[in-house]
Amino acid sequence: MNHNRLSGLAFRAPLFFSRILSNRNLEELRIPFRYFFQRYIDEREDEPLKEEITNENFMEEKYMNFRLYPFYINWEKIEANESGYYRILVHFGYFGAAIFSSFKEKYSNLDVNNVLFVLAGFISEYLLNKENKTEEAKKTIEDFFEKMPNLNDICELIEKKIIMMKEVPMLILVLKINEINFIIQKNYNEVEKVLKYEYLLMTYLSEDEYKNIYNEHFRGKISKIFKKLVDTHGKNYNLPKTKVKYINHLKSIYKIIKQK
Repeated sequence: MNHNRLSGLAFRAPLFFSRILSNRNLEELRIPFRYFFQRYIDEREDEPLKEEITNENFMEEKYMNFRLYPFYINWEKIEANESGYYRILVHFGYFGAAIFSSFKEKYSNLDVNNVLFVLAGFISEYLLNKENKTEEAKKTIEDFFEKMPNLNDICELIEKKIIMMKEVPMLILVLKINEINFIIQKNYNEVEKVLKYEYLLMTYLSEDEYKNIYNEHFRGKISKIFKKLVDTHGKNYNLPKTKVKYINHLKSIYKIIKQK
């Protein structure tokens, strides 16, 4: 990987956890907390990989720097393995842990198995539910987007490739939620921005990588949510099964908003 490209939010330590644990500037971290990070990275390195990661568009976890990460993560609860925080970090990386840290208080039953389904369900239950336009529903939508990570920061992480492969399912879904929300608002400048970074993220993936992500994370309950959205509201709200279809979907939405 060409690490020279990682500027701005660049992650400087090539041996992230092992070096950061010995850094004299980390005295503010209590000792058990530092032990946690050492245990965490040791466990990750000891686990056999399903397959060797060769896609250089994505960072290895050991190069990520939690001190420079732009989104809030409740590291204390991850350290204590409280309510699934640790499992979220393992399965969905920093971005997943940030989403979980923001929404866990509101959705007390949120866990690693349902987090994507809960987020996808928000689209059908609130964003595109014409029968649910009460003041309470409007407040729920407002609160939801206040908890979401800042879109500009998400785009910057994608552009600078400060993302891990295991974060991609969450990134796809969060970008899709933003895309749909801006379409509803008729905020076409923001729609165009989201489309750009959805497209960029897709270019980082091979066809097989996207297919594996879809089959592992979206096929089943989540795909049924989007199928129902398409049946009810039209093909603009699709979550395609393949990378080629996803890119064609983005081009189609782009063409539509350019005609507005």
